Amino acid sequence: MLDNIKHLISLKSVDKDISEKNYDLALRKLNFLISEEFKPSETFLKRGRLCRKLLMYEDAYSDFTYIITHCAKKQDAYYERVMLNYEMSNYYEAILDANKILNWDPNNFNIKRIKFLCYVFSSQEEIAKNFILSILDFNKYKTIQFLFQEVAIALSKDELAKGLKLLQVIDMIDKDNPIKLLKEAGIYELAGRKDRKNEILKRLDSVFPKYFISHFRFTDMYQDKDLMEICFLLELKIFDKQNLFAYPMKILEGYKNHIEGHIIDSKECFERAVEINPQKPEGYVLLAQTLQLMSGYDNPDYMKDAEENYKIAMEIYKKESLNDKAEEMRRQIKHIHSGVNMYSYK
Repeated sequence: MLDNIKHLISLKSVDKDISEKNYDLALRKLNFLISEEFKPSETFLKRGRLCRKLLMYEDAYSDFTYIITHCAKKQDAYYERVMLNYEMSNYYEAILDANKILNWDPNNFNIKRIKFLCYVFSSQEEIAKNFILSILDFNKYKTIQFLFQEVAIALSKDELAKGLKLLQVIDMIDKDNPIKLLKEAGIYELAGRKDRKNEILKRLDSVFPKYFISHFRFTDMYQDKDLMEICFLLELKIFDKQNLFAYPMKILEGYKNHIEGHIIDSKECFERAVEINPQKPEGYVLLAQTLQLMSGYDNPDYMKDAEENYKIAMEIYKKESLNDKAEEMRRQIKHIHSGVNMYSYK
């Protein structure tokens, strides 16, 4: 039997061989250590990892399973085997391993991700949808962005069928999502199905306007809007070939710039929105708020411009019989005067 020092030296020698890509030599050394039956969990784990690296999946599976069934220290083997099962398309087994891991590591997002993907690729799309929504706190746009990232990973590996499976889940969450349709068309193009690609692209022209109108909600005050949602909506701009949504797109762009701290760019966006549609109040209100922010109560020109924009918005709201909103504009103007007076007093 090897003593501890010799065993550690042997393992370091194996690590050196692996780093130098002397895989056959490393494997022979590991086989010898296992034959000596010294600290089997460590040695089996290292050999299993090497076998997995060499795509010797069955051998790796046997090593990880030996640790799980015979050794006291088995958590690392579970982490390795769940990934191996996923790579081997043993999706049901991977889900069982993931459940075991999540008992002692409940916040491990990568394991949850693997579990979700296993649901998808084992044709349990409804379970997959509910599972990923619950993980991401039922934030639709955050979930969809996550799914698009997974689609990109699948496509980078030329796994077109898996990409389509993931897009199917997106469709369950957000019916006729234009970005989803665009990705789907791209996959069919890669697969040589130009007829299917053209069919989907044709569908986009009818889907996009309805989708934009139903998913975009104007707001006349800055609120806690999710940057991911705004970026997602801005991506749809590529479908607006007739430039039908120039005004809301410019409002969205202004929001995005504001949240990212690009206040001057935000101001320019809202100014452009007002030029595009001077009959809409939102552009004036958002421009006024931006000018107010830029003034810091010490720039009378910006404050005056802010007041003028609030007044224009107030008149539009009055014409639309939106008295509550008109009154809010009046309060904003009063607040401006109060702020200027306070600054002058100081």
